[in-house]
Amino acid sequence: MQFLSLLRQAPRPLAFGALHSFGSSFGQTFLVALFVPFIGASLAINETEFANIYAGITIASALCLPFIGRLIDRIDMLRYSLATMVLLTIGCLLIAAAQSAWMLIAALFILRLAGQGLMSHVSMTGIARYFDRSRGRALAIASFGFPLAEAIMPVTLLALIAGFGWRATYAGAGIFIVVILMPIAILLIRDNAKFREAPGKMENNSKTASANQEVARDTSPTGSHPRLFRSRYIWFCMPMLAAPPLVMTALFFHQGSISASKDIDLTWFAAGFTVFAITSVIGAFGSGPLIDSHTARKLFPYHLIPAIGAVSLLAITETPVMIPVYMGMLGITTGFATTLRTAIIPELVPLDEIGAVRSTLTAVMVLASAIGPAIYGWMFAADIDIATTLWITIVAMAVVSVLSWMSERPGFYIPPGVARQTGEEGRGISKSEIDDETKNGPELKRARASRENSVV
Repeated sequence: MQFLSLLRQAPRPLAFGALHSFGSSFGQTFLVALFVPFIGASLAINETEFANIYAGITIASALCLPFIGRLIDRIDMLRYSLATMVLLTIGCLLIAAAQSAWMLIAALFILRLAGQGLMSHVSMTGIARYFDRSRGRALAIASFGFPLAEAIMPVTLLALIAGFGWRATYAGAGIFIVVILMPIAILLIRDNAKFREAPGKMENNSKTASANQEVARDTSPTGSHPRLFRSRYIWFCMPMLAAPPLVMTALFFHQGSISASKDIDLTWFAAGFTVFAITSVIGAFGSGPLIDSHTARKLFPYHLIPAIGAVSLLAITETPVMIPVYMGMLGITTGFATTLRTAIIPELVPLDEIGAVRSTLTAVMVLASAIGPAIYGWMFAADIDIATTLWITIVAMAVVSVLSWMSERPGFYIPPGVARQTGEEGRGISKSEIDDETKNGPELKRARASRENSVV
C-alpha cells in the first residue's frame, strides 16, 4: 500500500525514472549479447575478439563516466535526459550501419556510455535528488525498469531480428528512442521545475553569506574531488560497492566451468536466472521500506550476507536442485544493492554533489564487473580449483563487509550538512559532539533536505 500511495503522490517523476532504467537496456550487456553472433558473422569477428573489444570499451566508458556524469549536477534534468537519449540513438544507428571493426568500436562505446552509464544515471540520480522521506521506495519503483526490460526485450528483439535482420532491429531501436522515449520523457517532467532544477547551478547562482560561500567552495564538485572522497569512510566502503558486480559477473561468466566441475547440467544455471530476476525485484522492493525506516547507511554493511550464503551453498553443494536457491540468494543481494548504492549517496553528500559522486562510484562498479571474470581466469590459470576459488570469494566478501561496518565508527566521516552546522572539526566543537552528530547525520540530513529540497 505504501508503494501505491507513493505512486499516487508522484506518478510522473517515478515513471520518468522507470522509463530511463528501461531505456538503458539498449546499451546493457544482456541485450548487446543477443546481437553478438550476427555482428560477428557480418564483420568477420570471432567471439574471443568481440569479448576483448567489449571489455576494453566497457573500461573506457567507465573512465569517461565521472567526467560526463557530474554534469547532471549543473544541467537541467530534462535537457540532460534528452542529450543522453540523442547520444544513445546515435549509438544504435551507428552500430546498425557498422561496416568495420572501428565503426563497431565507436558504436559500442557510445551504447555502453549512454545506455548502461548515463540512462541509468539519469534515472537513479533524478529520483534520489527529488525524494527524501520515501527515497528507498521511490528508487525501488524506478529500478523496476531494469528487470522489466530483461523480461521482455530479449524475446521481442530476437523476434525482430528473425523477421527484419539485426541491422534493421538496432536501427529500429534508435527510432523507438526518438519517437517513443523522448516524447514521453518530455511529457513526464516538462512542467516539474522542482524535479528538473540542477542543484549545483542553483548553488553557484545563489547569493549567500560569506561563511556559507566558503563551505560551498569546499564541497563543490567543481573542485578536485567532492568532500566524500577525502574521507576514510568511502575508501573503507569502496570494496563493498565493487563486490557485487565483480563477484556476480565472474560467477555468471564462468558458470560453465563451475557446472562442469560439479557435474551439474548447465541448464540448471540457465533456469536459475528466472529465479534470480524474481528475487532481485523482491530484494529491491523489500529494501525500499527498510531504507526509509532505518537509512541506507545503516543497512549498507549487511547487504552482502545473502550473496555470502549463496556462494557458500554453491561451494558445498553437488545437488542440482540447490542451484535455483543459490541464484535466488544472489538476486536478493542484487536487489538490495540496486537501491542501497544510490540511496546512500544523498545521506552522505549535499544535493549538488549527488551526480558527481554517483557517476564516480558507478565507474568503480563497472570497472569491477570488467575485471571480475579476469580475476577468476587468473586463479584458474594458476591451478586453483573451483572449490578453493569459491571459498576465497566467500572470505573476501566477509572481509569487505567488515570493512564497511568499521567505517561506521564515530568520526570516520561527518556528512557536510552536519559539518556546516558544527563548523567542521577543529572549530570549537568537542569530539563528543562531533561523534554524536556523525551518528545522527543521516537523520539531520533528511530533515534539512525535506525542508529545503524535497516534496515527497
